[in-house]
Amino acid sequence: MALFADPHAVCKSRADDPADTNANRGSGGNFSTLTEHILRKELPIRLEEKEVAYMRRRDILIRLLLLGNTVCVLWAGPALAIPVFARVYDKSCRACHTVYPQLNPAGEDFRAHGLHGFTPVVKPLKVGSLFEVPGTLPVAISFGVGEDISKVDTPGQSNPTTTHFNFEFLSLLAGGELGPHLSFLADYAPIITNTQTGEIQVNTRLGLGFVQAHAEQWGWLTNFKIGLFELPLGVSPRVHRLSVQPYLVYGLNAFSVLGQPPPVHGGHDEEGEAAGGYGPPGTNAFIVGATQVGLELSGLQPTTGLSWALGMASGSNNRLDNNASKDFYLRVSQAYGLHKVGVFLYYSPDLLGPGVQDQALRLGPDFSLYSRRFQLFGQFLADYDSNPTDRGQDLWYYGAFLEGNYRFTPAVISLLRTEYAWTPRFDDTAQGGHSRVRRQLWRVTGGGQWLLLENLKFVAEVTYGENHEGISEHTVKNWSATIRLVTAFWPLTPPGLNEWLTRRRPR
Repeated sequence: MALFADPHAVCKSRADDPADTNANRGSGGNFSTLTEHILRKELPIRLEEKEVAYMRRRDILIRLLLLGNTVCVLWAGPALAIPVFARVYDKSCRACHTVYPQLNPAGEDFRAHGLHGFTPVVKPLKVGSLFEVPGTLPVAISFGVGEDISKVDTPGQSNPTTTHFNFEFLSLLAGGELGPHLSFLADYAPIITNTQTGEIQVNTRLGLGFVQAHAEQWGWLTNFKIGLFELPLGVSPRVHRLSVQPYLVYGLNAFSVLGQPPPVHGGHDEEGEAAGGYGPPGTNAFIVGATQVGLELSGLQPTTGLSWALGMASGSNNRLDNNASKDFYLRVSQAYGLHKVGVFLYYSPDLLGPGVQDQALRLGPDFSLYSRRFQLFGQFLADYDSNPTDRGQDLWYYGAFLEGNYRFTPAVISLLRTEYAWTPRFDDTAQGGHSRVRRQLWRVTGGGQWLLLENLKFVAEVTYGENHEGISEHTVKNWSATIRLVTAFWPLTPPGLNEWLTRRRPR
């Protein structure tokens, strides 16, 4: 049971996902503003085509050999690697995960119990009568290495394929019980890599960090948390997401759909980064997939399967809020055995401020079907902004995805996801604006993951997508692929160490 805040997803670069900088999606972002931003950069001088092709094949072969050698070095037979929670409780990572970081029903139950429920093998240290701290170092290290390949084509121009062998990310993960009713969870990636350029950058913002209180009364499991956390959507946008590629639907906002920045100066962050890798450069506009600063009260009635979550958030992603308003959200779901259906509602009285008021609504159903080998889940969201361009013209846009995971063996899982987002025609030129848009975006992601050890996995994934603007008949095509190794471990027991020591002991 690994303490994992999406280890393969904490390496997105600031240029790709700075609103949640510990959330590297690893293989591309939005197909509008992000790709156009990339294409605005000066392309390198091209070599002779044959020479380029030869060098590319040679480099890819060398990198694959290096990746394979790394697997051989780390492979030491079956293992029970122990990051944080698994070490404290002496449980296998598979006790709570299908393939980490994705949770299985036991992992969901552990989370519903406020990160309590097992008897610690490593006894906690008491601090007073009610407060405790973990009896071991409650920190894990996670990192990934691999090859990232991408290509973006615009009308009338075929651009070169870019490929980089990257140290994808370095992340610190922490969590544990703080007594019978309290717990905490956090992740921070000090080093992240821009998968498009291979540039390694230093990150200063948390990706996740909250304290949680838990109680069991009158047949309800109740949790209250405060800090920086994910919104309770039907599927985890990052922390427990299996794929490297992020969810398109969870990363859109009105400004990325329209292809322009918000009409306020106060909405710009100090570093001039793109919001979540989806919004235009220089904004920190709200996206549902980013972690939010807020507080949340939730409950689950195990006997009926009914659950709910009610919360308040800043709506500024993992940054300080840029306006005085606070947003509210509600999620209600019903479980039928291991299957679930739910609905999510998010309301903001003002996403922009100061000076421009833009009321916003996010609403949609979700479902998940679970069996031992197969999972199927999906989400639909209808999104509304009352005044995204400060011209009095409102905007509706929509998005949905459907994903299936199939486990061939307990150590090998595949995934296939299709996503589609669209907006009806938006035209504010009659009100003095400059936006005329009718956008359609779609993409397909497929891949697989292989657990070499309990906490070491091989990941291969490919994504293809298109961004079509219907009024100008402009289509941008994008494909990306990644092959990487990802691991997480307690600092003093890296993958394969216990097995190597065991093999060296005399029989």
